[in-house]
Amino acid sequence: MRLGPSDLEWLALSCPGLLYDAATHEIAGDIAFCAAYDSSLKRLRVGDDAAHRQLGSFLCDSFSLRIDLAAIDSNGWPRVYEVGGRHTEISSKHDVQPIDLHFYPDGSCCLGIRFSPERHLTIERFMDELVIPFFYRLSYVDKHGLVAARGDLWGEYGHGEDGIREYMNEILSMATRDPGRNELCPCGSGRKYKRCHFDDVASLKSTLAHRRR
Repeated sequence: MRLGPSDLEWLALSCPGLLYDAATHEIAGDIAFCAAYDSSLKRLRVGDDAAHRQLGSFLCDSFSLRIDLAAIDSNGWPRVYEVGGRHTEISSKHDVQPIDLHFYPDGSCCLGIRFSPERHLTIERFMDELVIPFFYRLSYVDKHGLVAARGDLWGEYGHGEDGIREYMNEILSMATRDPGRNELCPCGSGRKYKRCHFDDVASLKSTLAHRRR
């Protein structure tokens, strides 16, 4: 991911605790957020306002991060590390393993699973759709426990091959429904299909068509 002037401007305004180092191509510092999960809409509502505060899931928290923009994972996303030790404290506090909080042994975060590489990723989308939801969930575990997070928030995939199979089954289900590009994505994210799982479904259809030849 390359950051242009507009990306740097957004980062400075929206995440003032994070600083970009052009020499190392990394973003590091503290990210602070307030957010609440709206179970009726099945989406995370980011921001500190009266409507969000009325939801029982409202949380404000901060984490120390390092984002290596040059290290791209299999999803096409930069690798994110929690460097303040919070995730190890939370795993110890609730007697769970870091992998159950979706942290790899090297401290990097498993932000999710994606069938096709991200084609139009911006720093704004990356932070709003992946990073903040990931750390909101971690903060929720810290306050309420892992069982509560799994019951109260959005679903999560299993680890390793189990998670990949679960995700593939979800994509196959979306492919059979075949919603319009401007309809809401069947995954329940609240985003339009074209801005959510459309590329994943298209990639899967292409792969299956190629195998039939």
